[in-house]
Amino acid sequence: MNDFDRIFDPQYTATELFTNRVDEHTAFTTALQHHVNRVLDGSATLGVTARRNVMNFYGVGGIGKTELSRRLESWCVGGSADPAGWSEVPRLDRPLSTVRTDFHGSRTVNPADIVLRLRAAAAGGRRRFPAFDLGFAAWWSLARPGMPLPDLSAGGFDVREQITDTLNDILSDVGAGFGVGPLTARTGIRIVEAVRENRLRSRTVRECTPLLHVLNQARQDPSEYVAATLAGLLSWDIENLSPSRRPITVAFADAAEYIQGEDRTQERLFNRIVHLTPGTLWVVTSRNRLDWEAPHLQQILPASGPHVWPGLRLGAQHDPRQHLVGNLSDADVEQYLRAASGVAGTPELPEGVINNIRAGSHGLPLYLSLSISVARSLRGNAMDESAFGGPLPELATRVFANLPRDERDLARAASLLPRFDEELIARASGETVGDAHRLCRRTLVTRDDHPLFPYRLHDAVRSAIAHEPISNPGAWAPGDRREMAAKLLTALRDRSDALLGNSERRLDVLEMAASLCAGQDMAAHWLADALSDIPGFAKTADRLPNPGSTTWVGQLSGIYEAWRRGRGRRDRISYLEDFLAQPLLPDIRRRASLRLAYVYRDGDFDDALRVLRALLAADPDSELVRYQVARTLRTMGEYEELGRHLDRYPLRDSTTSQRIRSDLAFDRGFLDEAILGPTVRAGILRAQGEHRVALENESSALWRRTLHDRSTLQECEAVLADADRFGEVLSMRTALAAKVICLRRERAAARVVVDEAQSLIDAKGQRTGWREWVSRGVLALYQEEPDAVEELHESWLAASRRWSPNYQLVDRVFVFAGYPAHYESRRVSPSEAPAVIDERWRSIIEKLVCP
Repeated sequence: MNDFDRIFDPQYTATELFTNRVDEHTAFTTALQHHVNRVLDGSATLGVTARRNVMNFYGVGGIGKTELSRRLESWCVGGSADPAGWSEVPRLDRPLSTVRTDFHGSRTVNPADIVLRLRAAAAGGRRRFPAFDLGFAAWWSLARPGMPLPDLSAGGFDVREQITDTLNDILSDVGAGFGVGPLTARTGIRIVEAVRENRLRSRTVRECTPLLHVLNQARQDPSEYVAATLAGLLSWDIENLSPSRRPITVAFADAAEYIQGEDRTQERLFNRIVHLTPGTLWVVTSRNRLDWEAPHLQQILPASGPHVWPGLRLGAQHDPRQHLVGNLSDADVEQYLRAASGVAGTPELPEGVINNIRAGSHGLPLYLSLSISVARSLRGNAMDESAFGGPLPELATRVFANLPRDERDLARAASLLPRFDEELIARASGETVGDAHRLCRRTLVTRDDHPLFPYRLHDAVRSAIAHEPISNPGAWAPGDRREMAAKLLTALRDRSDALLGNSERRLDVLEMAASLCAGQDMAAHWLADALSDIPGFAKTADRLPNPGSTTWVGQLSGIYEAWRRGRGRRDRISYLEDFLAQPLLPDIRRRASLRLAYVYRDGDFDDALRVLRALLAADPDSELVRYQVARTLRTMGEYEELGRHLDRYPLRDSTTSQRIRSDLAFDRGFLDEAILGPTVRAGILRAQGEHRVALENESSALWRRTLHDRSTLQECEAVLADADRFGEVLSMRTALAAKVICLRRERAAARVVVDEAQSLIDAKGQRTGWREWVSRGVLALYQEEPDAVEELHESWLAASRRWSPNYQLVDRVFVFAGYPAHYESRRVSPSEAPAVIDERWRSIIEKLVCP
């Protein structure tokens, strides 16, 4: 059975027509045979400079590239009947696996997803990939702590279980064990430390030199580029299999034009993966040719130049190479139209209609599908030849106009989005999900593989609807589109709220909302708030529309640019300062100023206070800014100024007011009251779904209870596990320090926790801080180890920081040990002398360190 037999199926469309695609199939078959030979003879490896693992089918939109890609994939695994003229699937001595990556409607590359799919495709009972599994688990733990590995199965193998088994086998040397639950930051650190210290007997660890480099980079910055580099570890594992066990994998990457942006940031990730997988044949479909062979891209793409990609050069003669996908021939178009005429709900097509469609189609399969849809809508009516053969946008508009009214409104709603699902457009438009279901089976709609939004309108159809004449019955004016966009934003907000526990899927929703704002030039303040809650600002930056100065969302994206491309603290400050020098919308200026203040406050309190006070002057009623100014003044020890600030700008929210009072009580040594504020605030924040801010309050409450000798190991572990799940390193360090104090009577057990805390500090590239000085000082004093106290004191003096209430506590621990005070005590309350507070703290410390 061939394609022309299938056109009698009413659901069959011309975009699936593959007459005159024999040349593309022949090229793919040749490329596949050459690739298999290179895999077997060992020339498709990382060690060979020239990469011959990419073929690209490119051409204009609507030419049928996506269907070509799908058909090639289905054909090479024997999943469907062969189109007419296609040869038989080549016989291999092993299974052939495929991977599909669809970039339609997305501006970003998800390297972790791609490399994990490649890992799944290569899975097999006798195949193990220890270097990749170690590297991927470490990266995932550090980049996405608390999220379980995706549940992937391939060829009867549970890939997640295989990765877990690999970790258990290799890391059993150091007593580590892993289940199938979420990997956390502590997991990643344990893996990195075990490999760095050469504590494993595995041959992989000894021989795979790149593994340590990947782990070190993941420890410093678990970026998407590191995730893309994991592809090289998978290739290393595969190349260490015997030739007879090496898998044959073909990866199909569709609609690559979506990631070929001007700055090529996302294409850089894709280029990295493809370059590091020479044993995988990549079949790319795109509107544009790949220019990776160009020498001038050496500073932009990690792998470029004619010596790396000889097959991508113009004029290359041997497959795999680049192929322009041509239009269907006039003969094939006519054959299709005559075969479709009078069957499967299509009326008889007069000769003039056939001629007009053939002339207007220029061989585009999409044009033929839309023309047949128009013909079917005229069933039973006289068929005017002049209704056929017009431009593609006009034809798309005609098909759209022939839809039932309810479906037209659904299509109008869908046209505002790059992707959608049935429930989303039905809810926003007020139509039924049944109507949405019927629309999604129309020729206008394409279905792709996306976890949340599997449907999309072809770009030509979206453009036609956007330019629909207002004279058409039911057509939307610009105000109508904006009203629908607002309803879609509301539906997306509800979807986002329902995904609070899944940052990856929630970011998919927020990306869609940002795209909607960009398309309709709208502002959505809830979107800005939600984006700030997503872990990893660098990852969020990649998912937002391009920065721009003329729209709200463009300016919002501009804030996140400060976290792109591995910028450190000083670079972020410089960028945000320059950003704020530009004309900005008031809301964006406020958000950018707050971000700048938070970055400043990591070390430059005076600058942070300056920015916050400017914000307060502009908006004296802002509860958030009032609270942030108060926190900053307290951290600086400006207690008199804090009193004046609170007199002028009292905190009206009971939890923020109580938190500040509790902080001041802590500074005076009244620990009962000090514990109350963060405890109450944490509970309220948890109820509101603000888990990360709640966690910061919970860790503060734990620390204060610990100093009051009222916490347990179980409470420490609970906060530690939650902080580990969210990747909140400072809260993890607080919980570990509290745990050291709880274990101060058991020196060996406490030292284990001290070492774990130091590993965390080293792994994240941070410095020892007040948590560690206090907890280790209490442990040394309790264990009566004067040499350890002396060593701690010397290192503390060498690294002492600017005064803060927490560093004042460090100083008090060493004063208790007999050393002179490093800081002068501050007067927290006008009615209480600093000496009284010092004595109160001395009693607290004495209870902790005296057996």
